[in-house]
Amino acid sequence: MKTDQLRKKFLRAFLAAVVAVPLLAVTAPALAVIKGPAMPVTVDGTISSDTENIGFGGQMTVSTRVIDDPDFSSPTILELIIDFSNVRGVGKNSGRKFVTEAQTIVHRPLLAFDQIEVSFPYAPGNNVHLARTANILITVSFNANSGFSMTSKISKAPSN
Repeated sequence: MKTDQLRKKFLRAFLAAVVAVPLLAVTAPALAVIKGPAMPVTVDGTISSDTENIGFGGQMTVSTRVIDDPDFSSPTILELIIDFSNVRGVGKNSGRKFVTEAQTIVHRPLLAFDQIEVSFPYAPGNNVHLARTANILITVSFNANSGFSMTSKISKAPSN
């Protein structure tokens, strides 16, 4: 009877190991990530709001990462981390200052040329209750030898 109990204990431990070891061996797929430097992208343009024209200027900072997934052969992804905190607006008639603290992350397939439209909020002073939205069109060019280049064009967000 004692050998029966020992045999059952051994068999349970053995079966637990047989089931657990493959589960431990399964890991997350290996993603190849190449991080690029943070790039300043000039923002310079005017939009017409409901009350006045607002001139925007400054630099948004765009950090890039190229994410490749060799395990599942999915398309290579471009991740853009966009920081608008250095973009400022000034009302052309009133001189009122507009600011934004927006940050956003965008994932797109990596292409040699792509245009990405991103919306960001802006507000007069620090009054978030009066926030409005503008769009920015970011043109991204990628060359394996020279890397990324980007330009931007600002526009008014369509009202719903």
